Amino acid sequence: MSRSNLKVLPGLLALICAHSLCVPFAHAAPLLSPADSILAIDLDAFRSNSRHPLTENPPTLLDNATGTKYLNFAGANSGFIVTPSASSVVQSFRLSTANDNEQRDPATYSLYGTNSPILSKDGSLGDSEPWTLISSGALALPSGVGSRQVAGPIVAFANATPYSSYRMVFPTVKNVPASTIMQISEAQLFSDAAGTAPILAVGNPILAIDVDQLAGSESPASGNENVNRLIDGASNTKYLNFGRRNAGFIVTPTLGPKSIVTSFVMTTANDAADRDPASYALYGTNAPITSANHSTGSAEAWTLISSGPLSLPTTRGTLASPVTFANSTAYSSYRMVFPELRNAPVVDSFQLAEVQFDGVAVPEPATWLLALAGATGLGLIRYRRK
Repeated sequence: MSRSNLKVLPGLLALICAHSLCVPFAHAAPLLSPADSILAIDLDAFRSNSRHPLTENPPTLLDNATGTKYLNFAGANSGFIVTPSASSVVQSFRLSTANDNEQRDPATYSLYGTNSPILSKDGSLGDSEPWTLISSGALALPSGVGSRQVAGPIVAFANATPYSSYRMVFPTVKNVPASTIMQISEAQLFSDAAGTAPILAVGNPILAIDVDQLAGSESPASGNENVNRLIDGASNTKYLNFGRRNAGFIVTPTLGPKSIVTSFVMTTANDAADRDPASYALYGTNAPITSANHSTGSAEAWTLISSGPLSLPTTRGTLASPVTFANSTAYSSYRMVFPELRNAPVVDSFQLAEVQFDGVAVPEPATWLLALAGATGLGLIRYRRK
């Protein structure tokens, strides 16, 4: 080969690599910018409003201490799912009042049973299982002076069907709308109508729920915490989504028609470390994006690129360590969702200040083909002149 041909080889190799034929040798660079199209999504079409303080959680219902309590900020239609150590036939129950604010006491109840495995999560709608209504009606918890932290009356009903798990929902509280909170200190189910044969014990699996269905994806109306803030280059702004678990975004980089993402970095938001994502799932697609903002983001065919746990810093406004993964496929758009948060049951939202994808932008095929043809022609001309 002549020296003239050797001179064009570096250019040819660069052009070929630009088309990702030798992507592993290309230098990864930031792919996202404020000009990119980005949508807020939540894979859950609906979400629960259930949330509780860290120390006022459902297990306190089973600790045999009226000095503790389970509090749910969802108020009406909140409750719990509990799984006794063995299948049982429930025929009565009793609740105990909490330490303060009588207006938060449940005023009505609906008790359900199931023999299916419990798939619902703490803080969910509690509807991942088929439930059968056992009993419902009014409650008459103690009222007035001396009514705090005491057991209410036994509530008995007819039932002959055994169930492995139970769901208790409180459709109303004593003072609506003055109270938007529900609370009780103790709960016990009995296998007899007299309330002498308790079924529940310390350590039984128990979850907080709220059966009210809210829109899955929702951000503050002001726009100061919308999804565009996620790629605005400013660590003092943030993207917040009330969808909590499974919230995320769809982004279409403008740097090239396609790109190959091989890593990403995130910046924590300004407050509430409990809202930080604790896991991720990154998908890619080459289909046109037809999903709407605040939809489930499922209108396109998506391919999973990478998923796993996240360990973001607890310090605020802090850049986390890069997350890297193997990928050699180019996509035009990406969907990232966050299946778990650092402490989902006690927060009302998911949040993140910034995200950046790193990888290689892939230009239009016509661009590199024309350039390659031109460079090849130049090499041939030089060869003929030699």
